[in-house]
Amino acid sequence: MSTSRPTVIDDPEFGQIRLIRNSGHTLRLNIRTNGDIVMSVPDRLSGARALRFLDESRDHLRHNMSVLGQQSHFNEGELIGRHHRLHIRDGVRAGTRISDDSVVVTIPYGMGNIQRSRLISRAVAKTLHKEAERYLPKRLHKLALSHGYRYSKMRLTYAKSRWGSCSTSGTISLNVSLMSLSDDLIDYVLMHELVHTVHMNHSAEFWRTLENNLPGAKQLSRQLRNYSPYI
Repeated sequence: MSTSRPTVIDDPEFGQIRLIRNSGHTLRLNIRTNGDIVMSVPDRLSGARALRFLDESRDHLRHNMSVLGQQSHFNEGELIGRHHRLHIRDGVRAGTRISDDSVVVTIPYGMGNIQRSRLISRAVAKTLHKEAERYLPKRLHKLALSHGYRYSKMRLTYAKSRWGSCSTSGTISLNVSLMSLSDDLIDYVLMHELVHTVHMNHSAEFWRTLENNLPGAKQLSRQLRNYSPYI
């Protein structure tokens, strides 16, 4: 099996599980922030052993997926990001349709709670990504120009615990969940990462610079702690 081509396990309880071969020695199951389950399998192990590992891990997966369901509980009519309303419909086949102002998730009759939660979480993640693609690159570019900062590139992420980051090479990573925040908090995160292109730490000089560029930055930092980027 090629190391660069993941396969898919169709599990009756958890739905599709991505199986990725690697050169390591340890079997791993990971749940992504959008609810996707990924199994990392050493090249030397057989597919049958991977399936046994999945069966041995079911209780652990059920627990973690139930936690995911609690943290990513979305309701009919809820606002997703800035512009989209969530609509949950019953139907024959699973599906997601995203328009300019709504996201419609079709839940097949009889689908279990775990797979239902995953389906809705993936739809929300796609919606936030769509909004983030439209807004964040332009806003970051505008703030950089206004304050005289330069960065090499920007990318979008689904990180569990980080709103943003800046690498030593000048790559700024921004979480798609930023689209669920207010304008002032989004600007705070963007300016925070832009200042990191000059100060790669949280020194007193970093905070002085950030406060000069964005008055009230420390207060915004405290407000941001009330939110989580978890989808």
